[in-house]
Amino acid sequence: MHLNFPASLRLTKLHKAFLAAGLCATAFNTTTVFAATEASAEAAAGDSAPLSQVVIKATVEKKKLSDKVSTGALGRRSELDTPFSTKAVSSDEIEDRLATSISEVMKYDASVTAISPPISTHPATIQMRGLRLDDLNGYKIDGLANINRGTEMPLEMFESIEAMKGLSGFMYGFGSPGGIINYVSKRPTTEKSFSAALGYQQGGAIKEHIDAGGRVGEDERFGYRLNMLHEDGGVAEESGSVNRNAAGLNLDWRLTRDLVLSLNGIYQKRKTVGGTDIVTSPAFALPQPIDGSTRLNSDGAGNDVEYKLMTLGLDYQFTPGWIASASYRGSDSTRIYKKDQYYISSDSGNYRDRVTSEYHAYKFSQVQVGLEGKFTTGALQHQLIAGAMTQELTSTSSVVTPKTYLSTGNLYSPTIISVASVNYSGGIYQDEKTNQDAVFASDTIKLTDDWSVLAGLRYTKFKDIAYTTKNTEAANYPANKTTPTLALMYKPAVDTTVYGSYVEALEQSASAPASTVNANQTFAPLKSKQLEFGIKTERSFWNGSAALFRIERAAQYTNSANYFVLDGRTLYQGLEVNSVVQAAKNLSIEGGIMILDATLKDAAAAVTGKRAVGAPRKQVSIQMTWRPEALPGLALHAGAQYLGELPMDAANVHTLSSYGLFDAGLNYRARIGGKMVSVRANISNIANRKYWTYYQENYLNVGSPRTASVNVRVDF
Repeated sequence: MHLNFPASLRLTKLHKAFLAAGLCATAFNTTTVFAATEASAEAAAGDSAPLSQVVIKATVEKKKLSDKVSTGALGRRSELDTPFSTKAVSSDEIEDRLATSISEVMKYDASVTAISPPISTHPATIQMRGLRLDDLNGYKIDGLANINRGTEMPLEMFESIEAMKGLSGFMYGFGSPGGIINYVSKRPTTEKSFSAALGYQQGGAIKEHIDAGGRVGEDERFGYRLNMLHEDGGVAEESGSVNRNAAGLNLDWRLTRDLVLSLNGIYQKRKTVGGTDIVTSPAFALPQPIDGSTRLNSDGAGNDVEYKLMTLGLDYQFTPGWIASASYRGSDSTRIYKKDQYYISSDSGNYRDRVTSEYHAYKFSQVQVGLEGKFTTGALQHQLIAGAMTQELTSTSSVVTPKTYLSTGNLYSPTIISVASVNYSGGIYQDEKTNQDAVFASDTIKLTDDWSVLAGLRYTKFKDIAYTTKNTEAANYPANKTTPTLALMYKPAVDTTVYGSYVEALEQSASAPASTVNANQTFAPLKSKQLEFGIKTERSFWNGSAALFRIERAAQYTNSANYFVLDGRTLYQGLEVNSVVQAAKNLSIEGGIMILDATLKDAAAAVTGKRAVGAPRKQVSIQMTWRPEALPGLALHAGAQYLGELPMDAANVHTLSSYGLFDAGLNYRARIGGKMVSVRANISNIANRKYWTYYQENYLNVGSPRTASVNVRVDF
């Protein structure tokens, strides 16, 4: 197998070193696809040993509703038995689509909207149900706290990625009512395995990735999983670039048959260029979209992020069906960036270029203990989960953060300048600290073979303190809140669940955007509540889910005086439907639709009754995969996404036009020379559609252009 690249893209010494590491691993057993199951879930089910197990499957399959997903304080349970709308995507699907960002991972779920490019200063930002996820509380790793602001997680480190849509106040504590993304780490494999992959992305970026796992020692008590990658080169978006190095290590040690100690670490250094903000104004016309490969960023602009995560966990099955767990999580991220923001200044696309240089760092620490088990009282069967957690997040910023207008230009003929002279200064200071202390408990009671009820409570003591550059308090927002979760589930058949659920939650409010008069002002926590009715079913050749939801949330928006305010409430009411169908022996179809009505209520007269900012009325996605019988091992896939129009500002002066995107690709697996070889190729935005993506009120980003990618992986 040989790939020809242009001379300018020939392998560097580091590229060659990565590739050589893979080719020297012939002593390892061949393996293809890994699927992890959770220790705590198996223990709660009464299995004899609470150990992480990884099994090998012969073919790639989509995640099923019967597969377990994380639901925070509700533990791990199957999607089918979860009274909320969920979506899980396996690492196999992520690899087959050559996804490089969370928005690409979730793009075939019609409730998920991409709102930032992966090379921007705010990558990995998505919406669910028209609501932007919280950068600091909305993205978890293995159910625990994680810093997600300013960086894209290294997808290569994860076995699957899960989305839980809607409020998650009881399950995870503070967070956006849009939902939660949970990254599930790759676990040690039961047999020794090693794979090496080499990929190329249009624009020039080359990526190498190795993945090794297995068990060693007496009775194979020690398990390991190691992932390492390097990526460097240009990308098609805004003619930008990416340079990243990442490593992930997951270890477990079976101290006894029933006691397991685990350690998980991730490190990533990621530098990107691109992702310029386009800041609109109701005073001027919304500009027409530009080609996604157009360069906008200044010389010297970019986003440099160093990310670290460490988790220490202990699981103890002290009696059959009961497990106690304890974990410590530390996560921190340091970001240094220079960013262009084009402020539109005329109807013809003229702009003023405002350049920002900033240092920003975040640090999470979290301790959590839990107890999970099953018991019976009379005719009732109980699944009990209880626990406590304490969490601290500190934020550090540069004292002097310039936001300087340096030049003017026109979107359709940008002026490229140098920003070498723009630098943050004056040292750094702790600008914000939040603390959460919580206790939680839930009981899922099986009333009969068909009916069950879930009841849960979380009490959270929350404090958010903002500081001035002189280390004095600028604002202090305490909140002590009990958030309930109630659900009733009915199973007319073993493969079908009908449910109704009610949830309440608090979230940390957004700060005022830089474009407003009161830029960076903080606000008190926001209250939300959700009512949802749904149905899920999994049959031999198809599965599907449908949910009706109603979310009521305190509203934040920019008023007519250009002040960002907390005022009134927003009502989100919608229907979402998702399904996977095996339409023929070799043809599968996956798709979904979301219909959403989101309206401002009880706010200022100018905005009351208007549509909520950033919330589309309709979103549709579909993907088809065909495996021709004449060519075993080959799979061809094609997909489409449609995003309906959405308002850009609270008064609905500007509306972003709808657009559709088309993708296609293939993957081919074959045994060559005794090794399993996988070849993957993908083209996104085939028609090279010009479009804007909404980021936040009055902020746009350039939509990604047509991009081709290819990847070759060998399992030794």
